[in-house]
Amino acid sequence: MTVPEAAARLGISERAAWQRIYRGQLPHRRWGRRVIIPLDDLEAFIKALPGCSVEEALDEINDGRR
Repeated sequence: MTVPEAAARLGISERAAWQRIYRGQLPHRRWGRRVIIPLDDLEAFIKALPGCSVEEALDEINDGRR
């Protein structure tokens, strides 16, 4: 996926995505002059972020209603 697509998926600006790439904080690959972000790497990166998953959050909300 492209950097703008990854930025949209992460909910950050394209500029913020580029900054994270330059700092080595966002997984990416270079293909010639192009920078691509493999979808599998991006999903693994998102899962590794601190916090809870969407499923865990929904379970917590549903448990609170019972």
